[in-house]
Amino acid sequence: MIGEVKIISRTHRKINGKYYARVRYKIGDGKPLEILRAVDNKSAVKPKLAEIEYELLKNGPTQLVAGKVTFRQLAQYAKDNVYVPAVYDDQETKIKGVRSVVPAHSALNNLIAFFADIDIRKINEKTLAEYQVARLSGTIKDRPKVSLSTVDRDLSKARRLFNIAIDEGWLLRSPFTKAVSRNLIHDAAETPDPVKTRELTDDEALRVIKALNTPERRHTLPVFIAAMDTGARRSSLLDYLRWKDINFEEEVITITAYKKGRNIKPTRWTVQMTSRLKIELLQLQLQRKNKNDDALVFKEAKVNLRKLWTAAYAEAEVPKGTRLFYSVRHNFATEMANEGVELPELANLLGHSDVKMTMRYYNLTKKTIDKARDILNRRAVASRQ
Repeated sequence: MIGEVKIISRTHRKINGKYYARVRYKIGDGKPLEILRAVDNKSAVKPKLAEIEYELLKNGPTQLVAGKVTFRQLAQYAKDNVYVPAVYDDQETKIKGVRSVVPAHSALNNLIAFFADIDIRKINEKTLAEYQVARLSGTIKDRPKVSLSTVDRDLSKARRLFNIAIDEGWLLRSPFTKAVSRNLIHDAAETPDPVKTRELTDDEALRVIKALNTPERRHTLPVFIAAMDTGARRSSLLDYLRWKDINFEEEVITITAYKKGRNIKPTRWTVQMTSRLKIELLQLQLQRKNKNDDALVFKEAKVNLRKLWTAAYAEAEVPKGTRLFYSVRHNFATEMANEGVELPELANLLGHSDVKMTMRYYNLTKKTIDKARDILNRRAVASRQ
């Protein structure tokens, strides 16, 4: 495409209740093309039209345009703008990007190897299913045969890409309808990884505590104790727990969680403070330099935490691949369930808004089976009397 860019029209469209700024143009004597960008409301159309026209006249038509976006272009846009190294604010909270760029880019490269320069409008359930089969059978060039859970992760990335395309106005609707997503992407419960979803056993936890109690790792031990004794998530402990949330007198801790991003009102609930956790927190309080109650409790403990915990888990002979915080939270929840904590109460302790999320921890243990057997035996004896 070589020639002068000529603007044909500047209008807007309303599609499925959402407004789009629309600029139609030609390059030389070529056929009409268009750029379609989503906006928040009708009043935002004019500024967006001016922005599009400025970019088009300044940069030329090499930018992504509606109806002319290849999958490769879309994936590259995601690499450059979405899957970038994480950026943190002064409170060490992630505000942009992802913590693990390499795995994200690897998944995108897998997708590019199959979809390449296909127009994103031409990708549908059939082509997505073909990708699934090709990955499972190992028929994509230079790509090995993989498990279903790996394909699920790749397709989840693809779904995210199409949502990005819609947000940018490069696509009107995603091929990942609810039905397609249900058919092609399996929930974790359907394709569980037994290692990544396992809980840390009590014996393993004791060995991890011993492995963390060394000069190099000792500063992270209070976090492990807190995770064991509260069942709190990583972000709740490392990113949001402040000294004002610690009540030594009543031996309780206020946990904070942002369920749908930092712009949503947080959820807060109170959990218990065990004696061993209280000792760890009191020691930290004596050592802390920042006396501001808004200071993060575990700010120092965050330094190299993942690296040190991974080494400690290995030293404690915890199976490789066991998730660090998830396994501890799972241990807490399962132990509470096995000891008879009622479902609604455990849901409150875990910060679950729906008790259905808590049901997974009520497993059929030997203790439960023995209890059920005793109940039935007593009933049988009573019926014979």
